[in-house]
Amino acid sequence: PDSTQIQGIIESLKEKKINLGGQVLILLVEQALKYHDYKAANMHCQELMASGYSKSWEVCSQLGQSEGYQDMAVRQQLLAYALTHCPPSAIEMLLAASNILQTEVLYNTVNYQIRPSEKGENVNISRSSVGMKLDFSSSQSADLLQWTTAKTMKVLSNTTLTTKAVLHAVSDRQWWKKSIAYLRPLHGQEFGDVLKNTSGANATIEKQGCHPFYETLIDNPYLSYHAPLESFAEVLLRTGKFAETKSEGHDLFPATEVLLQLASEALPDDMTLSLAYLLALPQVVDANKCFEKQSPSALSLQLASYYYSLQIYAHLAPCFKDECHPLYRADPKDLIQMVTKHVTNSSYADWPEEIAILIKHLQYYNERLLDFTQAQILQGLGKGVDVQRFTADGQYKRETILGLAETLEENVYNIALSLAQRYNVPIWEVHMTHLEFLFSDSGLSTAAIEDRAKSLGLFESLKTVPKAFHEHMTTYVYPIIEGKDHQRLLYYFTLLENCVCSEFVKDTIKLETHIRLLKKFKAVAPDLNYKKLTEENADPLEALDPILTSQNILPISKLAPKIPGKDGRLLSPSSVYAALIRKVFWKGDSHLIKKVPETPPEWLHSYDICAKYFDRLYPGDIINFLDEITFSSKAVTKLSVDSRVEMTKKAIKSMKHSAEKAGKRASEGDLTEAAVHRQITYEDVLNHLQQSLAHLETLSNSFISYLKTSDQKILRDYGYQYDISRSEKKRIHEQVVTMCLDGQPLNMIKTLLDVAVGDLGLSPRDVVETALIRVIAALRQVKLCISELLRVYC
Repeated sequence: PDSTQIQGIIESLKEKKINLGGQVLILLVEQALKYHDYKAANMHCQELMASGYSKSWEVCSQLGQSEGYQDMAVRQQLLAYALTHCPPSAIEMLLAASNILQTEVLYNTVNYQIRPSEKGENVNISRSSVGMKLDFSSSQSADLLQWTTAKTMKVLSNTTLTTKAVLHAVSDRQWWKKSIAYLRPLHGQEFGDVLKNTSGANATIEKQGCHPFYETLIDNPYLSYHAPLESFAEVLLRTGKFAETKSEGHDLFPATEVLLQLASEALPDDMTLSLAYLLALPQVVDANKCFEKQSPSALSLQLASYYYSLQIYAHLAPCFKDECHPLYRADPKDLIQMVTKHVTNSSYADWPEEIAILIKHLQYYNERLLDFTQAQILQGLGKGVDVQRFTADGQYKRETILGLAETLEENVYNIALSLAQRYNVPIWEVHMTHLEFLFSDSGLSTAAIEDRAKSLGLFESLKTVPKAFHEHMTTYVYPIIEGKDHQRLLYYFTLLENCVCSEFVKDTIKLETHIRLLKKFKAVAPDLNYKKLTEENADPLEALDPILTSQNILPISKLAPKIPGKDGRLLSPSSVYAALIRKVFWKGDSHLIKKVPETPPEWLHSYDICAKYFDRLYPGDIINFLDEITFSSKAVTKLSVDSRVEMTKKAIKSMKHSAEKAGKRASEGDLTEAAVHRQITYEDVLNHLQQSLAHLETLSNSFISYLKTSDQKILRDYGYQYDISRSEKKRIHEQVVTMCLDGQPLNMIKTLLDVAVGDLGLSPRDVVETALIRVIAALRQVKLCISELLRVYC
């Protein structure tokens, strides 16, 4: 025979040998089972399974179903082998047997966890048998719940009734109640605290956990490479599902708490699996118990929003059960956004009650996610924001948002706007706060402030409340602007004008006048303190004095009628010129008098320069100027009597000429200026100057010279007071009364009265009488003070 035939004969002999060996082993297993020799039966079954003899499935099945054989793992292995080698007709029967065995294994596992062995031994159920490893010490038994009665334990110890007892127990509601009670938190612990496998690095769910197989599908995932031990909740769930299978769905397993536990355990390591557990809950809103137990993180809150979005969508558009709906392939963020937008367009009243509850939960977690995100952003800004206080204190929240608006950082400013919208802080206040910051602490130039305000569109909202805008600007912005910063002041008043604030301005100067004045002063007097110039109850001439020169006097004098004076009346060009010539006379001018006068000729020259401006002054201003350069303390100190006399004579000559010109204009009918501004005429000026000249001439009197050159200070003071008095009755009267009160002799007083110019109508008797009146008044005042003191102490 050829090689093929020989090979066939060999294969046939080999097959025959296997069949014979298999039949022999089957007979041995049957014999061992007959005498309950399970060890021998298992040894022969292992040989059969190793040889792959398919007809051995029946004896393997018999050993696997033998309740007297206590090795559950081997029994499961035997039934699994039988299922893979049996004919189709036996599959249903073997599946039922396998389910019963698995139920028994799981049932025992649950009971062992609830109550370890009475002797305190550690219970170790191999992973191969139940897919888990649980170790419990006897110290736990005292705190764990009781699970059954002694009678039940006795029944279960009888191997012939074990399967029946197990099947009866798993259908007993009390057993499930006790088992699930063990699953619940003990002593205030949360989900998963009992024998929970901590997820370590991702315990706070900062990253999305997933199986390493799906690593490439998720950005920056958290990967858990360890093989997790099967938890008590998983065991209990499997037990319940086997029980449901046995009852063909008539006895439903109360899975809610088990699924919540599993979802909580799976969340850090596998978020998708956790979501699957939650979607399997009988009642949708029970998922809230799981979400509320999680530490807040962006992912955990997003998962909650995604869960309720899925449920709402599925309620509104039910999915077909025989296919994978596109709903579950959609991007979670897109789904959340779409569902949220859809449901917010209608009120709760428009939805069925069950959907309205889901919508409420969705909006709640959306709000929490937004709050959490905002809090994280605030912490990240490094601005010292107390996040806990921010979430609890409404006033602090408002102040924080407005405080964040005080920045030039675009992201921080945008966050302030976002927070304001989120927490109902008016955008108007945010814009106003930012504008105040730009003026006060931004360090930006006025042009940069203007550009930023325009780019941010601040005034589109600010001008909607013009009264409040005016109040904020005048209260908080105007005080911090430098008086010499004309550009910023101009921008300030322009803003008020553009925001229709004119009706709220109570000042004498209108906004358009401010703008016109600033434009002029910016060009001709950049060093002017404009705020001091326009300040109420302040003398504007004092503000003008430092910047007045012969070069800018003309444009400034034209602006004078728009500037209110200290008395409320508007300035006149004459008063501005008067201020200029006072300054020129005493301090000189860079163009007119480059050196400050010191000698009599220089003082006379200075006067001549100033006299050229007399035709621009009103008579009253001329008198004031001439009095200052002849009878002020400065004049007495710096100028000689001869210089003062000479200047007065020149002034008299000049005023005579001016009086003639004024008379000529009056005869020609030009009375407007005289009627309005010249209550004092040039004739009045002449009379005044005549008096001044006469008084100055008395200064050469021997008595006055004696007073001014005396060694006694008091006498020198009398001479000085007389010098500046101009022989005015009021001043002379005051001086002689003072001399009387000082105890000076009457003949000295009489001499002074005789020297003074004009008929003063005063005699030594009048002086003494006035002095006595003052003494009596003073004594009466002292008496009243003493009476008050006595009343207090008595």
